[in-house]
Amino acid sequence: MKNTYRFFVPPDSLNGDEARVDDADLAHQLGRVLRLGPGDRVLMLDGRGVAAEVELRELGKGGVAGRVVARHAAGGEPPVEITLFLALLRAERFEWALQKAVELGVRRVVPVRFARSLPGDRADDKKLARWRRIAREAAEQSCRGLLPEVAAPVAFAEACDAAVAAGPALVLWEGEAPHLREWLRAEMPRGGWARLALLSGPEGGIAPEELTAAGERGMIAVSLGPRILRAETAPLAALAAIVYEIEPT
Repeated sequence: MKNTYRFFVPPDSLNGDEARVDDADLAHQLGRVLRLGPGDRVLMLDGRGVAAEVELRELGKGGVAGRVVARHAAGGEPPVEITLFLALLRAERFEWALQKAVELGVRRVVPVRFARSLPGDRADDKKLARWRRIAREAAEQSCRGLLPEVAAPVAFAEACDAAVAAGPALVLWEGEAPHLREWLRAEMPRGGWARLALLSGPEGGIAPEELTAAGERGMIAVSLGPRILRAETAPLAALAAIVYEIEPT
C-alpha cells in the first residue's frame, strides 16, 4: 500500500479488529484536509513495526474509528539501527537535516551542543515537540515502519559516550581521516552491524580538542572527501553513503 495515506498511532489504538484513535488533529486531517470519509482506507502504523489497513467508519471531533481489514509487517527500515548525533544548528537548517535524516532511515536523532555551537542554537520543550512532529511526518511520508526517536539535546561529552555505547561510532571530520566509503568496506562484518552511530558537528566545525576527546572515548574519525560541506549537508551525505553500502540490493 505504497500510495495509501500512512499515519503513526499509539499501539493501543489498534485492538483486534477495531481501530480507535482519540486524536482530534488526525480526525481533522483525514476529514477536512484529505476529504476522506467512511469507507475510505488508510494505513495505521503502531510505531513498532506493524501496519494495519483500516477502513474508516467514523470521523468526529474527538477522533477516528474504523475496522482493521489486514495487518502486516510495516517494512521500510534499513538493516542497521542508525543513531545520528546531530549538532544544534540554526532552526531551519536543523529541521531540514532532521527531516532528511529520517527519510534516509535513521532510527534516532540526538541533538548535540558543541563548543562552537552558536548561542541561539538552543532547544526548549516547544522546539522538541516540533522536531518530533517533523520526524513523524517524514517517517510517514517515506514509508517507514518504526517511529524514529528525537531525544532531548545533550552535551558533547555525553554524546560521545552514548555514541560509543550504540555500536561502531563514527565522527565526521574535514581533516586527515580515512574516507567513509573505504572504512565501511574494510570494517563492515559479513553480517553487518546491528547498530551504528554517527556524530556530525556544527557550522563552525568540531574543535580539535573535541576530536581528540572523541578519539579517546573510542570514536573513529572519517572523511567525506576533499570538499567542505555545510553542517546540514555533511550528515546527509554520510547517511546516504552508509545506507547505500549496507542495504541489500
